[in-house]
Order: sequence, then structure tokens, then C-alpha cells
Amino acid sequence: MSDALKFKDFKKAEKAFFIGLIIWIFLQISRFIALVLIDDINTGTESAAWMYPAYLDIFAAVLALPLIAALIRWRGLFTWTAVIVYLAISIVDHFGNFTNTGLVGAPSIVEEGSNPYLIPVIQTVIDFVFLILLLIPKYYTLFFKIEK
Repeated sequence: MSDALKFKDFKKAEKAFFIGLIIWIFLQISRFIALVLIDDINTGTESAAWMYPAYLDIFAAVLALPLIAALIRWRGLFTWTAVIVYLAISIVDHFGNFTNTGLVGAPSIVEEGSNPYLIPVIQTVIDFVFLILLLIPKYYTLFFKIEK
């Protein structure tokens, strides 16, 4: 059993942060769209430069549900560290997306006429916000039992 504080003991802002983090990680399941990109790369219709960001997207999608389960059930040092690493890898993926878009153009899964930088910028900002919040004592203590 985890030594983390119980959800019912969280204050309003802490509950909002925790629920927001879970929702944000759950939304990462949509990154399975990278399977289409990987297929396009394998058939030669898309640049091979997109393979690494596509694999990072798959990583984010595959680990989303186990990470949510850990957040709900086993909060502690390991889970806190896993969330930090998860967000850091997601940010690296977004920067790879910016680089590839600049070098080889937007991937085929980006809608025609839309700004190929818009969604990755929004995702990066949200990842950074959660990453920074996880380093603030008010929020990282949600993962650990604090005795006074």
C-alpha cells in the first residue's frame, strides 16, 4: 500500500491538478495516430525522419493507461518519477516534431491547410505546465505522505 495522501484529503486546487493530470495523460492515448504515420513511412509515402517522433508517440500512448493506474493506486517516488520522465519524453517528442516539420515538412496526418506547429505547441505548453507543477512542493507532496 502506498504512503501517499488519500484523494479525499486533497484540497480543491490539488484535486483539480490531479484530475487534470490524469485527463491529460488519458488524452495521450490519441497519439496512437502515429501508427498511420509509421505505415506511411514503411510504404515510402512519408519521410523516414518521422519514424523517431512516431515511436515516441506510440510510447506515450502505450504507457498512458499504466501511468494513470499508478497515479490512482500507487503514488510514491516511483510514480512521481515516472510521470516526470513521461512528460520529459513527451516534450522531447514535440521538439522532434518541430524539427522535422521545419526540415522535411508536416507529416501526412496533419490536416491540409492547418498550422502544423499549433497542436505540438499547445501540447508542449501543457506538458511543461504539468512538469513544473510536479516540481512545486504543494503538488509533489501529493505523491508522498508528509508527517508534521
